[in-house]
Amino acid sequence: MRWIDIALGAALVAGTAAAQSPGASPAPFIDALKTFQQAREGETGKVDPAIAAFDGLARADPQHPVYAAYLGSALGLRARDALMPWNKVKYAEEGLDHVDRALASLKPEHDRRLVRGVPVSLETRLVAANMFISLPDGIFHRRAAGKKLIDEVLRNPGFAAAPAEFRGAVQRAADAAKEAPK
Repeated sequence: MRWIDIALGAALVAGTAAAQSPGASPAPFIDALKTFQQAREGETGKVDPAIAAFDGLARADPQHPVYAAYLGSALGLRARDALMPWNKVKYAEEGLDHVDRALASLKPEHDRRLVRGVPVSLETRLVAANMFISLPDGIFHRRAAGKKLIDEVLRNPGFAAAPAEFRGAVQRAADAAKEAPK
């Protein structure tokens, strides 16, 4: 089974601006994103550190959906790199559990709360959409949900005000969703 990069484009929104989250230190989040980006780009030795970083952030602030979404996506990278098919499925399902919890925890306040200039709700949905679209649909059946999440991001009033880097990442995700096998 060929696994596509689970975190397709998610780290592209990982700019250098500071996280704007009450009670959260921006440095650990930015460091975690950098490690995640390295893992996403194929540095397999960075996958476990990315998981550990986002796990620590999620434990420190369990109400922050972005941390849970990135933790799930990082676990998806572990699935990408696993050798045995049953481990690929196990890690992907574990990652999906975190992403599903992140999506379920979104509240109206997350449309106003920002992380790097992007509403938390939009970044969470983009990370989830990228993971859903990248997974083999014949096994996980998440591609339609991923496409729906991208549409929600595009229609959200906060999208137009988001930084250009984020809007570009959303457009790349939308393009990938169109190219994904049916």
